[in-house]
Amino acid sequence: MKHSRCAPARQDDAPSLADFQWVVSMIRTLRPDLCKLFNSKGQISLELARWLVSSGTKEYRSLMESRGLRHILSQPLKSLGLTPLQALIYLERKDVQQAFPLSLRKTEFLQWFYRHGVDEHALHPWLSETDWTRYAALNPNAAPPPAPERAEASPPFGVNLVGYAFGQLGIGEDARMTARALRAAGVPFVMLNFPPGDDIPQNDRSMEQHVRDEGPYSVNIFCMTALETARYYSERGARQFRGRYNIGYWPWELSRWPEDWRAATELVDEVWVSSRHTYDALAPVSPVPVLIMPLAVELGEVGPQTRADFGLPDDAYLFCFSFDLNSSIHRKNPEACLRAFQEAFPPGEPTPRPVGLVIKTHRPAGDAPQWEALKQAAAGDARIRIIEETLSRPELLALYGNCDCFLSLHRAEGFGRGMAEALLLGLRVIATGYSGNVDFCRDAPQAELVDYRLIPVNEGEYPFGEGQVWAEAEQDDVVRRMRRCLELPPPAPRDFFFSCESMGRRYRNRLETLRAETDTAAAVPH
Repeated sequence: MKHSRCAPARQDDAPSLADFQWVVSMIRTLRPDLCKLFNSKGQISLELARWLVSSGTKEYRSLMESRGLRHILSQPLKSLGLTPLQALIYLERKDVQQAFPLSLRKTEFLQWFYRHGVDEHALHPWLSETDWTRYAALNPNAAPPPAPERAEASPPFGVNLVGYAFGQLGIGEDARMTARALRAAGVPFVMLNFPPGDDIPQNDRSMEQHVRDEGPYSVNIFCMTALETARYYSERGARQFRGRYNIGYWPWELSRWPEDWRAATELVDEVWVSSRHTYDALAPVSPVPVLIMPLAVELGEVGPQTRADFGLPDDAYLFCFSFDLNSSIHRKNPEACLRAFQEAFPPGEPTPRPVGLVIKTHRPAGDAPQWEALKQAAAGDARIRIIEETLSRPELLALYGNCDCFLSLHRAEGFGRGMAEALLLGLRVIATGYSGNVDFCRDAPQAELVDYRLIPVNEGEYPFGEGQVWAEAEQDDVVRRMRRCLELPPPAPRDFFFSCESMGRRYRNRLETLRAETDTAAAVPH
């Protein structure tokens, strides 16, 4: 199965600006702090050249692989009569400037550059064919230029699953659950760990036995955001992409696909999305096929902890909500859960039975003023329990299982794994009737979808949220449903229709179809 697209990864085309411009566009998105070094025409300044050669290549292997960039660095600067690469070294070396003033000794400087400068500054990856010719003439014992890397001829059938293999966050669980589905279907696979930021706990080792340093198989599935897929390519280069069929298994929560993410589609041959909501955002603008592939959801081990272990009252009807501050407190909207609870059950007023609210999140790594304000608002209500720590997955599921109703008044969800797990545990679910969770909540008897209105995403509330809208749950409807929960019998646990076995079959069927299509195409004479 051959990779068929991935334009930035092509290494056999003539030198051009195309690959460099793609890398530049991604670095601009990944690193806003560097935007001042770039301009819209793909031209290269000496300041940019200095960063590219001295720092950029240490961070982004794709720069080192860029034939377009090597071509640009070899084009003469009319003002100096040097290439940007030569000018960069000249400006970096005061001793060289003193020894070879350009107005008098430019020829001698160029001889020094090829005889000594290239080796002293390890400039070999940046040399054009002309540069190599001059370098070899002055260094007859020098090694020849390195041959370009090539992917193995025919990688075996199977999946290299790229994602946060150990990360304790929702998208890390997405990758691990996808791995379990592949395993259930008998699809050969390995996991390639791509660590998220340092502030994300990396303690879920449940799939560690499948983690490898390199992916040998014919298909790559990137189970992380489109932007993180672009970061993977930018930092690690084309080697893992080349010669493979690349699939982006990409989440997104808002109703429009970010303009800055469109370039990432050049890295993949197709995209899988986990919900109709995400499909509707991406499909209208995607140049590659987009398929709906819901994420697998299974519980696995559930911890033995009781309410007492979490400091929860035995006799109360407990509403709970769990979220990750790294996923945006504005999108997850725990404040709405707090407001609705206190309006549905005002402190001091009698209720048919005691009630409580549990809100769980990781301890924030930095300043989180909205979270601190929420904790302050909850501080005076003894019925509200804030759990601010990292729990193992079995412990988190045990916490859910000790509650009665999962409350999610999110403004947008790509999929909604927490709600799906709550359904599997037999909890009632009250959730905003908008975005990815609607796909599986709509047909679940114990799930109640709350009315909402669309509101603008305010500045700074969510990445790429400018000009976008999301949902605000109607509090009157939430309050009514919360009060009614106390009168309803507890629902029974139900089988979830996105099991590892069922999703594994869907994955395998799609991969087998791709293999058959590739084999058929290869058999047709050209």
